[in-house]
Amino acid sequence: MDTTDHEETNAQRSQKLRNNPFIPPSDGSCPVNQFPPEILSLIFEYGTAADILDEADKKGPLTWKEFWRRVGDREDEGSGEQKGQIQEEKGEHETKVIKEEGSDAECERSEYPSGLSHNSEIRLPFQMVVSQVCRHWRTLALGTSSLWTRIEVSCTHQPPYEQVIAFLERSKSLPLDICIGSKNLIGLLDDRGEPVVSKANLEMLFTLLVPHVPRWGSIEVNAASYEHMYAFLKAVSDRSVPPASQLRVLQLYCEESEDSIVTFPINSELSDHLTLFSGSAPRLQNIRLCGVRVDWSQSWLRSPCLVELQLAYHLEDFRPHWPTFFAMLRATAPTLKRLSLEMAGPSVSLGDWTIGPGTLEWSDANSSILLPQLIQLELAFIPPFEIIPLLGQLCMPSLKGLALKLDDGDYADLVTYLVGPTTIPVASSSQAQPRSLLRGLESFKLAGLLCSDESIKQMYNELVNLESLNLSMRHLSSQFLEDLRPRLPQTLEDGPPDTTVPHQVFLPCLTTLFISGISGYYVRSLVQERQRAGVPLRMVFVPYSVFVHSEQERWLKENLEKFDYFEESDDEYLNDYGSSISSSYRSSSLYGGWDGESAPEEWGAENSFEEWDAEDDGIESGGENDSIESEE
Repeated sequence: MDTTDHEETNAQRSQKLRNNPFIPPSDGSCPVNQFPPEILSLIFEYGTAADILDEADKKGPLTWKEFWRRVGDREDEGSGEQKGQIQEEKGEHETKVIKEEGSDAECERSEYPSGLSHNSEIRLPFQMVVSQVCRHWRTLALGTSSLWTRIEVSCTHQPPYEQVIAFLERSKSLPLDICIGSKNLIGLLDDRGEPVVSKANLEMLFTLLVPHVPRWGSIEVNAASYEHMYAFLKAVSDRSVPPASQLRVLQLYCEESEDSIVTFPINSELSDHLTLFSGSAPRLQNIRLCGVRVDWSQSWLRSPCLVELQLAYHLEDFRPHWPTFFAMLRATAPTLKRLSLEMAGPSVSLGDWTIGPGTLEWSDANSSILLPQLIQLELAFIPPFEIIPLLGQLCMPSLKGLALKLDDGDYADLVTYLVGPTTIPVASSSQAQPRSLLRGLESFKLAGLLCSDESIKQMYNELVNLESLNLSMRHLSSQFLEDLRPRLPQTLEDGPPDTTVPHQVFLPCLTTLFISGISGYYVRSLVQERQRAGVPLRMVFVPYSVFVHSEQERWLKENLEKFDYFEESDDEYLNDYGSSISSSYRSSSLYGGWDGESAPEEWGAENSFEEWDAEDDGIESGGENDSIESEE
């Protein structure tokens, strides 16, 4: 190639790169800094929000080793006479790299935990990244208080918690969203068997956070041991702690209580029922307590704003008494929309069942409770002798979604209750006839319910308005699947089928199916049969573990509006809209299969339950269909 050709090639390349947004200007200018500060600040806010939702940095977290290499490179390049590509832009918007004392880089470095590998994946918050780009961005980022209102603390953070202090200062007076142990549970052990975050360090952290309780908008604590959870409970139960006047979300999750029911020695302080926030959090909308012991009579559990209540993994001795529990429901009835009880609920000790007639407690415990706004209910691992009295006390005329995940036991009475006339529509006239609870459902999830074939038919016969169904066939009788198939027309004894007789079809409004524990062959067969009967499915979802032949998958995608896969794991739940909170309950909850495709729009994504996956906890209530999944 001669000199002329080489120059031509370079000219063409320069022309192509001139307007390429991924190539910095050759003169060292920074066009983005020409935006008004308000616009750039708004961009930072969107970036921070996307980072929280895990929509940023698709390539994965940045390791500490790589981060400090880049910081070192920047400091070298930005020092002295500006080496390399980084240049100083003259004028109002300076682009000089920051290396001042007390910067976020130093703040992060001081919290690097010695017990972790230097290659540990530590993802820097977006707002900290942009505050390290240049002086102009740093000034703007530090002055935008809304960027610093979410404080996340995991075992990667160590005293003196300079990052937490910085966020508290920069957020000024705005409400705070605090999450402790979301990525790495506090209380996890290192290679030496010692907690990565010691109790003393945790208490130091709470010393920083508790004075700001009046600013807390949400608090989430995820602990691997109850000792660490108790440190939090005790910190916010001191008499000097002010009311949580702005708190909307309270989520406390203790993994130890899920792995094995935890018991405490007699007189152990860990068994104390503590009063949080001086008993006052008047704006609470969302409460999740998993394996956590509190004083059930405190007023924040009766918040007049409560929309969602989730209780899980509570020892019998640590549950609220029957009258106390129903007093909670009565107080929150006007606003409560979602209720989840997983191995939790009211205590059913003998004393609760022998309250003397005529007393106020007897009246409260034996009169029904109207929950006019309740649209979602989950009941999991509750034995028959508890679940029947519980449901018998509740009137839920607006219920749209039900999830049942029940262990072995005789649930015949439960089916009788579900199909019987128990509820009057809330908007109907006084002369309206009672209807069954199932008739109002639009979404139903089953992952364990031992009952007869006739009971299954009775339930399906009532689900005339059901649009979305989620079945975990590993834990259910095969009859739950078979009864989804339309019944063929009746045939004459010695003649062809009588095509004038219509198919008998259960669940005529069903359009969305989440199903696990069967093979792709059965999925296609079911879709075909309902198509022929004139009651087609629109969307079908199966777990990745289900084998679907490529030809079957092609057919399903051609004959359905949507055919897709969902993630399943032993301990993970999916929420109404397909996201997950945690391993097990903290990333978890109830209504797997109430995803964004099938949930009624009026339910809304805000404050929705995170749902349990259909394949967890190894329930053995089914078992008749073991061959369904493997047969092809």
